[in-house]
Amino acid sequence: MQKIGIIDLGSNTTRLIVMAYEPERCFRLVDEVSEVVRLAEGVGATGRLQPKPIRRAVVALSMFETLCRRTGVDHVIAVGTSAIREAENQHEFWDALRAETTLDLRIISAQEEAFYGFVGTANALGLRNGFTFDTGGGSTQVVAVRNGQPTETYSVQAGVVRFTERYVSSDPISKRDLRNLRQAAQESFAGLTWLQAHPDYRLAGMGGTIRTLARIDQKQRQYPLDRVHGYQLSREALSNIIEVLSRSNRREREQIPGLKTDRTDVTLAGAIIIEQLMTCGRFESLTVSGQGVREGLFYAHFLQGIEPPLLDNPRTFSIKNLARLSNYEEAHCDKVGSLSQSLFDQLAPLHGYGAWERELLGYAAIIHDIGVAVGYYDHHKHSEYLVQNGTLLGFTHREIAILGALVRNHRKGQADLSPYAQIFAADDSQRIARLSSLLRIAEYLERSKSQVVRAVRVELGESIRIVVEADGDASVGIWDANRRTGLFRKAFERDVEIVQG
Repeated sequence: MQKIGIIDLGSNTTRLIVMAYEPERCFRLVDEVSEVVRLAEGVGATGRLQPKPIRRAVVALSMFETLCRRTGVDHVIAVGTSAIREAENQHEFWDALRAETTLDLRIISAQEEAFYGFVGTANALGLRNGFTFDTGGGSTQVVAVRNGQPTETYSVQAGVVRFTERYVSSDPISKRDLRNLRQAAQESFAGLTWLQAHPDYRLAGMGGTIRTLARIDQKQRQYPLDRVHGYQLSREALSNIIEVLSRSNRREREQIPGLKTDRTDVTLAGAIIIEQLMTCGRFESLTVSGQGVREGLFYAHFLQGIEPPLLDNPRTFSIKNLARLSNYEEAHCDKVGSLSQSLFDQLAPLHGYGAWERELLGYAAIIHDIGVAVGYYDHHKHSEYLVQNGTLLGFTHREIAILGALVRNHRKGQADLSPYAQIFAADDSQRIARLSSLLRIAEYLERSKSQVVRAVRVELGESIRIVVEADGDASVGIWDANRRTGLFRKAFERDVEIVQG
């Protein structure tokens, strides 16, 4: 696999991600490091970068370049955003950077920054209609998305470092400062007339501030998944966080679960910017994206020749990506998928499920054995862990929890669903049991991994009869599948017998 490093020098933080990849086939994150450099610190009305922030940024970039060189990175893409883009003394930054590194840092425009953020988020969330936004240290970019294309772009100098320095001079924040902060945020989006909530349009946010706010909300809710990507943050929850932050001094903010020490001074300004953005568009909730500009730059490299560089189906791609990285047995998993979905289709009069459940069952079949990459024993449990912690694009947290339970149940036993009660719907326990029972029967019919079973035919009655059509001796698979029908009997409340036709 090739390795590429992506460096994003922002106004608040500079970050490096290293991706290992095979073009258009699979990829994985192999390293990530970030450093708070506060490049926009002290810029103020002069528009000039200050010597200490320049030095912090150059030291971080030099470290990133060295890390890439020593870890075998084949290619590095480095970009800078609003702090350098708007600085009157860019030459001082360039002189310092070139004295210590050989990085070919490219300053991207506000429109390019918005575009790459859109690409990262649209791929990560499977968003094809809606709006994306990125609130950084110096600015906020908003993009309207229609049918997978960016149609409108809005950029404004409303960033967490810029607003904190300009409007926050008290700790805890005074009523006057808070009023000025809110007014500035409101004025920043006054010209954003095309941002309007719609039942079919999602608002998706990226950047360190929105991830921080999501973590705070998750800690307050005792949320069961350690994953902010795909998290739904409500405007009400955001308002509650703002209330807590606005009445706390720095020492008290440092004790708030989910709030990192290096963000205790700037998160309130970011939260108010985002709240005003939601208010402007009348959005009651937003979806948090764990991917943004850096990933957008990677996708542009990974999908060269595709404009815009969007995955055709992020959900299917990410499932197969996870499977490929785990060296899955494709023929075996395809057979388990076709058998389980055939059972699903023929048992529709009993379960009444539709295309969504069928899709999840098919995805679970592809990745049910990925835990073998960790170890054969208890590989169903390893599979569940990999699903819950892997890079799955376009899935909701509920869907990821369901997929984790399905792969956990494909061999034996049943996953404990109680930790995920606040994620699941009321009938998900039965849904998971029924889908798992079909996956388990298909898995054991394909016990020999030889694809000897050609098809299955279901005969419905007071008891269920599954007739196996095979191109050879399927006796071992039928014998083992009959031993694993307990979950089916419990889930469907019917006896079942599996025979060869």
